[in-house]
Amino acid sequence: MTKSLERYEPMHGWCNRLLRVDLSARRIWVEPTAPRVPDWLGGRGLAARILWDEYPEPVEPYDPRNPLMFFPGALTGTISPYSGRTSINSYAPQAYPYQWFTRASVGRDWGVALKRAGYDGLIVTGASETPVQLVIQDDVVRILPADDLWGLDAVDTQDAIEAAYGRSVRTLTIGPAGENLSRIATILTGTTSVAGQGGFGAVMGSKRLKAVAVMGSGRVATAEPDRLRDLFKAVGDAVRGDGMHGTPNLERLNQRLVEEGGGKARLAACTASCPTPCAIEYSGVPGCARQREWSTGVFCVGGTAHGIRGNTAYDWELPTRAVVEINAISNRLGINHWDVMIAMVPWLRACQRESLLDTLNGRPMVWDDAGFWVDLFEDMAYRRGVGDALAEGTLRAAHQLGVGVDLMRRYYTGWGYAGHWDGHGCLQNRIVYPFWLVSALHWMADTRDPASNTHGYVQAVMQWGPFGYGGRHGMTWDDMRGIGERVYGRADTIDPLSGYEGKERPAFYHGVRSVMKDVLPTDDQRFPLIYTLAEPDRLFRAAGIEGPDIDAALLRAGTGLDWDTAALERACQRVLQLERANVVRQWGRDRRMDESVLPAFMYDENWVNPLLGERQRLDPDRFGPLADAYYQRCGWDVATGWPTPERLAALDLADVHAPMVAGAEAARARLPELPDEAPIRDIHVADPERQPEPAPQS
Repeated sequence: MTKSLERYEPMHGWCNRLLRVDLSARRIWVEPTAPRVPDWLGGRGLAARILWDEYPEPVEPYDPRNPLMFFPGALTGTISPYSGRTSINSYAPQAYPYQWFTRASVGRDWGVALKRAGYDGLIVTGASETPVQLVIQDDVVRILPADDLWGLDAVDTQDAIEAAYGRSVRTLTIGPAGENLSRIATILTGTTSVAGQGGFGAVMGSKRLKAVAVMGSGRVATAEPDRLRDLFKAVGDAVRGDGMHGTPNLERLNQRLVEEGGGKARLAACTASCPTPCAIEYSGVPGCARQREWSTGVFCVGGTAHGIRGNTAYDWELPTRAVVEINAISNRLGINHWDVMIAMVPWLRACQRESLLDTLNGRPMVWDDAGFWVDLFEDMAYRRGVGDALAEGTLRAAHQLGVGVDLMRRYYTGWGYAGHWDGHGCLQNRIVYPFWLVSALHWMADTRDPASNTHGYVQAVMQWGPFGYGGRHGMTWDDMRGIGERVYGRADTIDPLSGYEGKERPAFYHGVRSVMKDVLPTDDQRFPLIYTLAEPDRLFRAAGIEGPDIDAALLRAGTGLDWDTAALERACQRVLQLERANVVRQWGRDRRMDESVLPAFMYDENWVNPLLGERQRLDPDRFGPLADAYYQRCGWDVATGWPTPERLAALDLADVHAPMVAGAEAARARLPELPDEAPIRDIHVADPERQPEPAPQS
């Protein structure tokens, strides 16, 4: 099937063309983006609007009607810093107990290629009876057979497509895990960048869509290209000079590789238009379990494969070349590292210590053996033996196998996702009371693990403040309190001796900013640009602009929109409200559902605030008023958690309220009650990693 598509009048930033493909009908068409922008900006904003317009009721993730949406941002394809990410949105196989519509994102430059081909986004519906690939080359779009690609791993698939179309092609692919409908299957571009959370690789697999290849030869027009270029340079210079930006010691790392048998490490950017590359890419690294060389990156949680000394969930030690091999194979197979490393591995080790599981498919669980890891990932990807259950993700696997369900609950915070910057479920992200109260509010309100979009508070306060690296460079709590006053309007929002009061402010602020990061897009690890050690007041600045205002300046230079920060924040609030309205309309989501995540915070935290000296846990009586304040700030009814008609009207969304309420009432009639969960049993109370730390001087 081949289609030549018309173009519409382009805009600054936006191509004004949305590509749609129905694989069941073998239909390809386009429509203008202009009716939906600038109001809905891009990324998850466009996804939320289209879902509201076209899906009054939910569909199952593997239903052919499930829309798989790929949306770069308004500035993707330009030189705006860190603007290469693409938002992927769909009904999520990984989600639990409700498989609602949510999001992931992928880096590198696939989104850049799509914008340069002249599209602001791609929506795929339907399902092919046989494997297919979607090939987009500017105005020509083809649905082609992919029988020869089906069964290949994700990187080999990209290599085969590059051999067919040349080195300029950029491809999203799935591996065997996606083909076999693993609920933790990923979508990969390059050797490393994945849309991990949500299980969207399985959605592609259910549609028999092996790959989406793009070749774009155009350019994205910008309103003020010189201004955008100046901002790119200024932001990059300021980040590099912030006193905390660092890069790995490549000399030492490459020497280690030589000692282990070969290979090379280099710095790389994880997304297009990155002015400060800091990721590590490996090439030519000999494997430990397989007789071949591997090339991949080791990002984020992938480094956990090394092991972590003193942490009983990860107390093994593997060489660098084994870690590279494990990451390369799991990326190629298409398996979500986060679920495996943060939940599955600690759960399996807990079951091992409790003598509930000794072997997997007849093999002893030997964690410092690279061969065991490779077998584990292959068993999941191909659903071999117990791997068939593990492919469903740890949460469902525990239930399916009937093993260690109470232990599994320890690692899952909510909605089917393992802990992340929550201070409880995740044993790696060190965060202490009172800062994880903001995490609890975010987990309550979201449809997935929220922390990939809310690092700006939960990670930044720990890393920039005296409890983290900032303390080594002179950052004081007075500095942090000053930032709290400037950014959130209250000094105690970043005060280690504060309590519940005021934490709704940063929770709301970063909920809005999470949208901003996805619709422009910008880099989650850097934006919002708040902290620096280079300024006396510790507030980030570049090109004479205060950090929190740089996002609007980038949008203005890219699109020509005369929006200040308040106008951009209002647009992002509209996205948040429509996302909430969607989940209320389709699932009857209410405050009772939101609060179902709170038991994950009602046992002792993993780490101790050194200034308090004792572990804290969530107090429901004190948290209730905080949640009230958060709902009020969001514009949600305190009793129901639904967007109020007054707030919707204030955001020009008055027509949303009536269908939202009608849909919620219908959803309540058809949906089952929330399942009764097993109690959470904390077996880590005696771990050395979790012992109280000596209290330093305040």
